[in-house]
Amino acid sequence: MKTRSIAVVSWLVAGHAALGGLYWLLLQVPESNALMLASSALIVLVMVYGVGLVQLMPLRAVGASEPMGRAFGVAARRAWMVVAPLVVFAAIWWATGLAQDWAIAHAGEIDAWFIARLGLTQTGWFHTTIHVALAFVRYGIGVALAVSMLAAIAASGMKGLVADGWLRGALRWRYLLLVAGAMIVGFALPSHALYWRPTWLPATWAQPAFAVAKLFVLYVVANAAWAFILLKAPRRSAT
Repeated sequence: MKTRSIAVVSWLVAGHAALGGLYWLLLQVPESNALMLASSALIVLVMVYGVGLVQLMPLRAVGASEPMGRAFGVAARRAWMVVAPLVVFAAIWWATGLAQDWAIAHAGEIDAWFIARLGLTQTGWFHTTIHVALAFVRYGIGVALAVSMLAAIAASGMKGLVADGWLRGALRWRYLLLVAGAMIVGFALPSHALYWRPTWLPATWAQPAFAVAKLFVLYVVANAAWAFILLKAPRRSAT
């Protein structure tokens, strides 16, 4: 299992790097004519397919205990089905974004209500609670639902999405806590170190070298956290 986990992390590191390269290529395409627009659309389609392939292969390899090569073949045939989890996560992202915008736009009215009805002038805790709750819905429940759907696809293809097992598995409180914890440890906390550097570092080649090394470490940590989320995903027997 330890060897398989290392293989999964290595796969994710390489796969997400390739997807990042495709995204960089997309940004370089000038959308000045129909041919360039078609090229951009093609790159986007390849990226969506790549997202499915990168996520489904380790899910299949672990869930079905298959050799990596065979798991890759199954993942390659089902990679396009990643559209369903992406739509679900995008919908949750959109809904939580609307809720966050509404809370920010009406922050003054909320503060006025607390003052008028409860006599409270310190309402920062309430706005922080809303922010944390929305973040949990987006990055906890949203990610859990998407990954559980991916696990169902890896096990049974589209048949796995028809059954409600993936929904029950995603909403189990233990898995939700695991997902939320992994997102905090692997993404939220390391993000604070993005712009950090030691004050004693000389203004020479050491600074860009340190920045590259730091970003690589953060990238590996993020992929390790994502691998943990995938490996802990609720799975049914592969068919």
